[in-house]
Amino acid sequence: MSGAFSKPMPWAGGGSTKPPMANNYLDSHGLNPGLGNAGHVSFPSAVTAAPTQAARMANYTRFSPSDWSASNIDHYNSADASRNQSERIRNEAIRLMREREDKTCMTQRDADRRLGERLHDETFWRSELQSELERNVNETHQLEHMRKNLERALAETEGPMRVNSECIYNREGRKGIDMVNDGVENSLMREVDNIKSCQDKMKRTLEQVNHQLGVNRNARHQLERDLANKDHSINIDHTCHNLQNTSRAINLHGGIEKVDPNVSIPETWADFSNRNIQASQSARSASQRLRGDVDNLITQCANEMWSHWNNTNMSFQQRITESNDAHNKLQSHMSKTMQEIYDQEKHIEALKQAIRNKGNPLKVAQTRLEARAHRPDVELCRDPPHHRLVEEVGQIQESIDLLNRKLNEAEMSHQNLLQNKARLEHDLKIKSNSLFIDREKCLSIRKSFPVVSLATKL
Repeated sequence: MSGAFSKPMPWAGGGSTKPPMANNYLDSHGLNPGLGNAGHVSFPSAVTAAPTQAARMANYTRFSPSDWSASNIDHYNSADASRNQSERIRNEAIRLMREREDKTCMTQRDADRRLGERLHDETFWRSELQSELERNVNETHQLEHMRKNLERALAETEGPMRVNSECIYNREGRKGIDMVNDGVENSLMREVDNIKSCQDKMKRTLEQVNHQLGVNRNARHQLERDLANKDHSINIDHTCHNLQNTSRAINLHGGIEKVDPNVSIPETWADFSNRNIQASQSARSASQRLRGDVDNLITQCANEMWSHWNNTNMSFQQRITESNDAHNKLQSHMSKTMQEIYDQEKHIEALKQAIRNKGNPLKVAQTRLEARAHRPDVELCRDPPHHRLVEEVGQIQESIDLLNRKLNEAEMSHQNLLQNKARLEHDLKIKSNSLFIDREKCLSIRKSFPVVSLATKL
């Protein structure tokens, strides 16, 4: 057809070769919507044209039958292709919708299953954390109770220390020779050292208990924090697990799948709770061992203090027995000395009387000698009476001298007895004072062990 219109056509009877103008109107059949009349040529009207021009125009405006058939076939083929393509697209869309629906359902079921598994894991770890938390709290309460027992025992050690210090202070009131470093003093010093040693051990153990309580509380805090997080996470996952396509709480959150706020993976998540539980178990084990150590320490200190307490009391009793025996012996010697002084005084009086009794015989003998010295002349003879009188005077004077010496010895002995009596009296006062201190002031306050909680461990 392009060849039929290759030569210029004389339009409008003027023989002009200018093509006809296009009119701006829509296709009346609507076959090419949107194109308007861009594909059609506006020819001059045959009514207004001349007859020759009209015939000529009609000849040039007709299509051939082949064009008409080709146009129909083209329309048929185009319609078939469009329908086939549309049907194919519909089939593919249906298949795609079914596949996507199945995949969506499968994915949603898998997500539900995984949420259920996650809830099971969270519930399991929550149960483990809750059980461990209860055990931790119970162990902490027991350790706190043991700390109270230890503090009470430490406070009660001041009772024996006070009694011991009072005994040492009272025994400083001893006098003279009784200020001796005896077994009682050594026992008191050993008892003081033992009490101080027990106090030091208890103080160190109390520091360990306080530190362990801090470790227990820290482990408890971690468990409580992890447990609170588990509860919150379980609530969220439980809500998510119960969400359905018909739920009201669902909404679109564009781009949320691109956000990754997670800070852990399942392995580190489970390891975190496991570490918290293990830390609490380790703290509980250390706490249990420490409770055993505290109980053993209280029992050990109670036995040691009780043993030293009894040893000191036995030393007191032994010392009191020794002092009492010495006091009794001193009293016995005092009685004998007093008797001896009495006897010596009587003896001195007897000696003095004996000396006095020798005065008259001496006077008689000397008077006789003096009288016979007045005999006249040859009568003044050294006869046997004279020799006997001289001998008598000498004998009496010798007797007086001997008696005087004995009197001096007796008086010296009497003075010595008096001095011994004074020493015995002084020593008896010292022994009485020591007995009063040891028996009345010291041993009387040591009759009962002044530790209630420690006494229950004996």
